[in-house]
Amino acid sequence: MKEKWKKIFSKDHKLMYAGYVADDKPFGIGTSYYENGNKCQEGIFDDKGLVHGREYYKNGNLRFEGVYTHNKGYGPNYPTFGTCYDEDGNEIYYGELKIKKIGSMGLPRVIVPEEYGFISPRGEPVFETLTWEKDDDKPQGTYYVKLRGKKKRQELVEFLERNGFRCEEDDVTSKESTISSKYPMKVSLDDRTYGHLHNTTCSAAADASRRTIPAEELMFVFECSFAFVIVRAK
Repeated sequence: MKEKWKKIFSKDHKLMYAGYVADDKPFGIGTSYYENGNKCQEGIFDDKGLVHGREYYKNGNLRFEGVYTHNKGYGPNYPTFGTCYDEDGNEIYYGELKIKKIGSMGLPRVIVPEEYGFISPRGEPVFETLTWEKDDDKPQGTYYVKLRGKKKRQELVEFLERNGFRCEEDDVTSKESTISSKYPMKVSLDDRTYGHLHNTTCSAAADASRRTIPAEELMFVFECSFAFVIVRAK
């Protein structure tokens, strides 16, 4: 099981996790995020969740910081020693937490302090429900990037050109039109060119091809992956 650093995005292109992974799930130092963009958990993960770190309420306030026990049975890792806070950020408990396993499968539950509630933060990202794939060790073909506003499009154009890309110019495509267009940008990994789509029909076809990715994911490929790997949801 080889670990590597990566970002994982949801099907609607929201960041779920940034950090080390194994088998495309959190494993090692990293941070997971709620759908609203706030931190959910951060620290050191294993295959059952956090083993040391912090977890937060969905409103951004700290919920717990401390150590966890690796759960060899059913359910996630559970907190064993640390500091607990309420949703307003007030400290409510410090010390060893008491756990009781309930139900036929022995799902862990915190009974001291009882205010802790559910082991897993409500609304946390669920990684095992997503299926991820890699095209190849070195992906090929064309990808599409949706961006709003000239500033963001110009930033991506400048980023691509710094990484050896050039505009695929023709009668209707230029660097200027790519920056000002309202349609998705087109990025070819085969010949390192960029451009843009020209109408709504092409944009719909790009979505259907499952090769539309967020700009952050494309930039992550260049900045953080020597293997040049793009990861996308099925």
